[in-house]
Amino acid sequence: MKIDRLIGILMLLINRDKLTAKQLAEHFNVSVRTIQRDMDTLTLAGVPLYAETGSKGGYQLMENYKLSKSYLNKNEADILMTFLKGLEQAAPYSDVKSMINKFDALSENQGSLDKMVIHLTPGLDNDLFKNHLACLSNGRDLTRKVKITYLNIDYKETTRIICPYTLVMYGSVWYVYGYCELRNDFRMFKLFRILSCELLDESFELLELPSPLPWESTIDSRHEVVRIKLEIDKKLQGKLPEYFDPKHMTILEDKILATINFPLDEWVYTLLMGMVPYVKILEPDWLRREFVSRLNKSIVLNNYDI
Repeated sequence: MKIDRLIGILMLLINRDKLTAKQLAEHFNVSVRTIQRDMDTLTLAGVPLYAETGSKGGYQLMENYKLSKSYLNKNEADILMTFLKGLEQAAPYSDVKSMINKFDALSENQGSLDKMVIHLTPGLDNDLFKNHLACLSNGRDLTRKVKITYLNIDYKETTRIICPYTLVMYGSVWYVYGYCELRNDFRMFKLFRILSCELLDESFELLELPSPLPWESTIDSRHEVVRIKLEIDKKLQGKLPEYFDPKHMTILEDKILATINFPLDEWVYTLLMGMVPYVKILEPDWLRREFVSRLNKSIVLNNYDI
């Protein structure tokens, strides 16, 4: 679109001293004549452009030209730049890089970005993750199928051919949402379970997406949601807001009462185990019995007599 190209030209000129019409034409994949017309449009819009001729010539902006503060103020730009730089670390898309160039124009002092740091993928093999993410995003953008080697829920390797539609960061976990030819249905795949990823030559036709989409509710919506009441020692008071809504907690003199509604899956048991020995399950009874059973199995597994 012309308006996108005009904004892009302006951002490039703000961030660089000089660019030729040929360089801009190659960057935006248009003709030199189109760039010349774009420059005329920017000039008519009041952008202070001037051109130098000769072998060292090119288009420039007048010195000290900055974007209007009504576009974004510096603090707003710094916040968005911090997030975009964190996103670029995890998801190196050309669109993200383009946005970074635009917000760079508003940020005179990059050191101010140290006020906030965002690292979206601290626990992942960064190079492997970026390669997989780039492969899946290319498949999505080019509507081409992708072959993946995937660890299923039992951690057995399976080979899947998928049609990637959307990359989803849900909480701190990355997923790819797409059509799985093995299951003949749409599925969510966790990126950390993808062992290998290959972009295929075969294209796919976009299908109508099911409703609701997984991220519009909860990814674990296939599991029954259970109402759980807990009694927790106050030693864990500082950590609880990471897991529970404070509105659903009652703080007493020596304990905390919490009521939560969670999908019943292994994550719930992992959460409860992580609070041992400071948690007591009040309701439901069957969950308390299963929890105690798992504790006893762990004691036996570790060959320990109480």
